[in-house]
Amino acid sequence: MGEDFKSRIQARYPEGLTGVFAVGGTRTTYILEQNRDKPNPGHIEDFAAHGDYLLRRYWQLIQNFFSLGGQNMIITAFSFRGFYNRGAEYAALITREMGRFIDEGSAQFYRDNQIDPYFTGIDTLLLQPEDSPIYQMGQQLAEFQNHWPYQEGRHKLVWEIASLPLYTFWQTFQEMTPEEREQINAEIASQDNLEDIYRSLYKRFSRAAYGTDIPMPHFYLGTNKSGDLKWRSPMPLALSGGDYLRMFYTPYPSLFITRETLQTILEDLAFKDRFYSAKTDYSGQYTPELVQAEYERVMELSSRPETTLGLSRKVTI
Repeated sequence: MGEDFKSRIQARYPEGLTGVFAVGGTRTTYILEQNRDKPNPGHIEDFAAHGDYLLRRYWQLIQNFFSLGGQNMIITAFSFRGFYNRGAEYAALITREMGRFIDEGSAQFYRDNQIDPYFTGIDTLLLQPEDSPIYQMGQQLAEFQNHWPYQEGRHKLVWEIASLPLYTFWQTFQEMTPEEREQINAEIASQDNLEDIYRSLYKRFSRAAYGTDIPMPHFYLGTNKSGDLKWRSPMPLALSGGDYLRMFYTPYPSLFITRETLQTILEDLAFKDRFYSAKTDYSGQYTPELVQAEYERVMELSSRPETTLGLSRKVTI
């Protein structure tokens, strides 16, 4: 059954199923799984153990996605705001944690699972002072990437770390030769279909951002464990404009997702019929009875403000 589903997914997406994963609630994940029997469960005493535990949970998520037929995975691991909005101690911690993605254990994981790793956001890290830990981590990530033996046909795993898409695009433009800019202008001028123009620009700028060709993502998986619905993946959002993809949210920390739930999401994404119309209106898709029932459902929901998705939720006992 597993291999059959994988084959169906690969046939459905010959360009390679591409997903964006904004992993949220990592500290909560650790607290719930490892600290719930402590007098002060919210206090994380050993951040090295915390990092090691989370890395293993990342590996499980990655293996599940690829085993279900996924080909390209973008994981938003750290936001640039994380270096500033949670204090110096947290910034130092997450800077050290980035090193786990390129240590020998991770390198072996990539080799064992036929994965080529990429890092987007290195340019942002290198904006920091050269003697800062953030800059030095950026150098280490770049060095790892420069020496990795990339090979066509492998799974692609993009770690999004502290990316600033507007800066990346600005740098890309500045580094273009006049001939390259003229080539882009010529491509745009030769096309009268806005879809073709957009995809041409996407291909150029996504390759500059990711360091490889990544198809336009097919879906985004985030968490609304706190009730609100956030988009936490700056680079894929900036490149795709939020278009062409489905969005899914788990009501719990991302790393608690099971293989069965992930398969359910992919099944719905790839094979389930959805209500839409490519015509001028919805002629033929409603009956009088159906439209009356839908009207009553909408009016009932709209009468209750709390049915709005994205409202905040707090932990209650």
